[in-house]
Amino acid sequence: MTQPGPRGPASEHAAALPDRLADVQARIAAAATDHGRAPADVRLIAVSKGQPVAAIEAAWTAGQRDFGENYVQEWQAKAAALAHLPDLRWHFLGHLQRNKGKLVLGRVAVLHSVDDMVGIDALARAAHEAHVAQDVCLQINLAEETSKRGCTADDAELFCDVLLRSPGLRLRGLMTLPPPRDAAEFARPWFARLRTLRDRLARTLAGRPGVPPPHDWWLSMGMSGDFEVAIAEGATHVRVGTAIFGPRA
Repeated sequence: MTQPGPRGPASEHAAALPDRLADVQARIAAAATDHGRAPADVRLIAVSKGQPVAAIEAAWTAGQRDFGENYVQEWQAKAAALAHLPDLRWHFLGHLQRNKGKLVLGRVAVLHSVDDMVGIDALARAAHEAHVAQDVCLQINLAEETSKRGCTADDAELFCDVLLRSPGLRLRGLMTLPPPRDAAEFARPWFARLRTLRDRLARTLAGRPGVPPPHDWWLSMGMSGDFEVAIAEGATHVRVGTAIFGPRA
């Protein structure tokens, strides 16, 4: 009888995925519990950009349901290949070009990176034409880095006002990417600032049609290197890629 050949790096990498996913889930639960929060209040988004379809299916088989992509064409190919998987939810995390909004609206659970006025207008028109209501997060560039998109904290209320008046778009919360540093603690002040901004906006905008209740504003923040710190500061959605899938090729 033919014996199976040796396990190669790819198969060993795939075999380790359920354990890495379980480790991330356990760390999320511990971080939430340590800060008086319910683990179920933190949604894990497995960032699958650059990962093969087989890896996403392996994560789904291990119980993961939310996946994040950054590029429309890559997401379309993966969504078509994995259309047979029930309950798989896609999140769009990258900058969405104005002419591609109609391709994702109503087909992803959340757009996490609404980041400019013209883009909001284009999205709203596309959503109205498609008769969809799309959950979105406003991207905040807290450090005002020229290399990143997003509105400033000072302009956040104006952007929220425009979103609230945009048919087809449902403001659900805020998203941020802190300046890159090696130590997770360096991200803490930025996460705390987003939470503080969320609290201020929830008070200022309370009572307006379409404004989430104060306790239900989302904070999309935290990645593989700092998601536990983000949870300590109030993250409701953490975007974790490398810690689950390993480095991209």
